[in-house]
Amino acid sequence: MKIRNPVQRRASGGIMALTVKYLTLATLLCSILLSGCAITISDLKSSQSSYDGSFTSMAGPSDTYRTLRHMARQCLEYEAYSGNPVIVLSEFDGERKEGEINQKFLADGLLINNTFIQIERQDDNKKAKVSLYTTKNMLSTGIRSPKITDIRRWAGGDKTC
Repeated sequence: MKIRNPVQRRASGGIMALTVKYLTLATLLCSILLSGCAITISDLKSSQSSYDGSFTSMAGPSDTYRTLRHMARQCLEYEAYSGNPVIVLSEFDGERKEGEINQKFLADGLLINNTFIQIERQDDNKKAKVSLYTTKNMLSTGIRSPKITDIRRWAGGDKTC
């Protein structure tokens, strides 16, 4: 059994303290970088590369919203490979007959927008226009994003993911 002198003990404790400080600093820098790259809904809607297309649903806006919200929760909420949750948030404005469904990735305490589904009324509330926007950058790597064909199937009543 080797007995360390007090100077050796302080040195090994100092190295551990420095390691913890550098790890904390690295985590903070990653968070700052990720927040600088975070995509907002307006960024998604204004970027040509994020727009995946749109279609007209034969159901009204509120029915289309309810169907898509159910399928999004069933198919788009899960735990990513990194162990971070991917969640779905949704909102419908009954007066304006418009809704939105948003898939978000939780990373380092930040909610990063990955998918945005917009539902708007058409033809006096008898039909709904559905638009899909998805993030296509390094932040969306490894996240399951729906395709416009998936959204169209779901709106038509298909219950498979």
